[in-house]
Amino acid sequence: MSIAKEKVVPFFAIVCLLIGTSATIYVQASLSTKNTITLSGNDFTLDQLFTMGTTRVIVTDDGEKSGIALDDLILKMGIDCLSCHQYTFKAKDGYQQTVDWAPMQQGVLTQEGRVYFAGTAHALWVHDVIEIEVS
Repeated sequence: MSIAKEKVVPFFAIVCLLIGTSATIYVQASLSTKNTITLSGNDFTLDQLFTMGTTRVIVTDDGEKSGIALDDLILKMGIDCLSCHQYTFKAKDGYQQTVDWAPMQQGVLTQEGRVYFAGTAHALWVHDVIEIEVS
């Protein structure tokens, strides 16, 4: 009986390692390599967005964050009835968060493609933003 265990346990260990390696490769391959941010159906580079919007500095519990004022950016996109919409920030890795207009008025998009909102939980902060969806 112990000889069978000696053969089966290494076999299952190898299978588990192969599954873990395959999963890691799949996740890395499926991550988006997009270098733009889609906003209102149009793709923009961060440099383009920074020329369009005004800069704001907010204070978070993680320190000061400087970037494009999100409310100003949305205003410049020509969105009507700003408080009637929700804004979903989507990241390269599939993570997304949706906020109402109130946090947008104290939010920034940094040069690194990160979104921060003053006075909110870290869960609302999105890194590697590739899309801002207005719904």
